[in-house]
Amino acid sequence: MISVGARSSGRPVFTLGTSVRDRRFGGGVAVAVAVIALGCGFDRRAQSREDRREGDRTRVDAQSAPNAAQVPREQGEDPLSRNPAVARGGSAPTGGSGPSLVPIAPEPLFTNLAISGYPEAVVAVPNGATTRRPVVVVLHGSGDRPDWNCDAWRHITGAQGFVLCPRGQYEPRESTAGDTRYTHRGGPYLRGHLDSALEALALRFGAYVDTEMPLGAGFSLGATEIAQLAIADPARFPRIALLEGGHTVWTDASARAFSSRGGRRVLLACGSAWCMAPANATAIVLRRNGIDARVVYAAVGHTNDRPLQEAIMRDLTWFLADDPRWEARP
Repeated sequence: MISVGARSSGRPVFTLGTSVRDRRFGGGVAVAVAVIALGCGFDRRAQSREDRREGDRTRVDAQSAPNAAQVPREQGEDPLSRNPAVARGGSAPTGGSGPSLVPIAPEPLFTNLAISGYPEAVVAVPNGATTRRPVVVVLHGSGDRPDWNCDAWRHITGAQGFVLCPRGQYEPRESTAGDTRYTHRGGPYLRGHLDSALEALALRFGAYVDTEMPLGAGFSLGATEIAQLAIADPARFPRIALLEGGHTVWTDASARAFSSRGGRRVLLACGSAWCMAPANATAIVLRRNGIDARVVYAAVGHTNDRPLQEAIMRDLTWFLADDPRWEARP
């Protein structure tokens, strides 16, 4: 399985490319950094913007970081365009278990993905990959941003797969100059958004991407949304990670439905003290209905900052068990 572990420094260490927190302004290279907390989910109106900044870390913005490509229609260059098989007009070779593909270029680490009829997504790229790679679908919270969540899950998974982070609808009440926030619409609209996002990812990256049975993850309101999607379609989302939310949708009936139709594991991650009681109660409901569930905690508040990511990483082998696509390989 993928080999990961806690970093003693608490700094993000990516498998390939430059750590986003080690970039600085200077030398004529502008790097966008945001020291701002993740937008809250269900309690965003109760928390002030200053409260949400507590415990935050520097984050990457896929629209302005130097290693982040702009949407191809604007810049005219795809992350794979530097691969000879693609650059000369051919198609990438068919994937498989062996190293049969031309390596994905070492940068950009993040790129924007245009999705017909929906807001674009941010994608973390498994740079250097020579085999077909799985996908993590990550839903951000209310008044939140996709780039922060892509940064988190790229780190958690060691950049071994694609991290697909759809962007929600513009949220004017939470946005300020230079800091645009978004909130996902749920229900059928969100299902359509995810379907189209996965189709766009497969079209752009071809043989490099395996969109079947993606890992599902969400933060705050996004955790509730991904849990509902998984309950409705467990065969598609058999493993989900719920950060700082997603507890209220689980009953004995919904847990049985998830279990009986292919659901396997649920990881519940908390950064706030209030989260632990409902997370532990949810884990009990899941286990008694045949779902393997674990709870992890790191005191970071209502964020998914590095210490919580490191806590998730310690249970990653358990979370990805029986899915050979996540084996560490070039």
